[in-house]
Amino acid sequence: MGIISIKSTDNLFWLGRYIERVYTTLKIFTEYYDRMIDKDEKYYEDFCSKLGIANKYSYKQEFIRNFLFDENDPNSVMHNLLAAYDNAVIMRNELSSETMSYVQMAVDALEKDKYSNAPILKLQQVFDYIFAFWGSADDYVESETSRNILKFGRSVERLDLYTRFSYPPELVKKEFSILLNRLYKVGIECNVDATDRLISIILEKDSFEEDKNIILNELSRLFTTTVIFVNSEFNTVTSEQFVYNFLMLDKSIHYKTPLYMMIITIFK
Repeated sequence: MGIISIKSTDNLFWLGRYIERVYTTLKIFTEYYDRMIDKDEKYYEDFCSKLGIANKYSYKQEFIRNFLFDENDPNSVMHNLLAAYDNAVIMRNELSSETMSYVQMAVDALEKDKYSNAPILKLQQVFDYIFAFWGSADDYVESETSRNILKFGRSVERLDLYTRFSYPPELVKKEFSILLNRLYKVGIECNVDATDRLISIILEKDSFEEDKNIILNELSRLFTTTVIFVNSEFNTVTSEQFVYNFLMLDKSIHYKTPLYMMIITIFK
């Protein structure tokens, strides 16, 4: 039986989320980009609205440049990719140097793309490195639990974005089924009420456009405890679980803040 600390669980979970956020957001961004070029220069306003971010952009080119490359903007692709890299650095021994290198290469590719006259054409490299990251994780991350935590984070983020941008119900249902399987494999004690509510909407309804806000809210409440065991017979409850519950319920406590580090130091 092995123990996965709350800090490692947190880093793996958010690495999975940030990597998926970059990938799916870029896919959606390229679709919006085509429409902005061909039909509606202000179409980015709809993008910001669905993503739930402030529209602080005055015109199309400002949106394209800043949303892709402004590392000081917490909503930008670059900011989220750097957040993924930060988590990968912390977990480099668990991930392997091969797996971590693909995150670094994705950062480098996006950084070079900043100076391109045709940045959209260069984004394919970022997609390729993200694909390579997941393939490498399957090959080189030895712990099955660690792989499942990564993929659980990916599923949560994917469901969030699929819901925001009204992806077809069958895709949402498929991803939610994958998420439930990850919950079982990892051994996470999820919020039962949130899980039941999501099941009643996603799996039991043909359409849930009117339930978007409920789905997003329940997804944010889903992950309430950490993984402590790697054994089907035992589920060890420790002080780490209590602290992790607290950290996950209060999203304002970011993993780099002094308060987070103080709590981790006390309970590690």
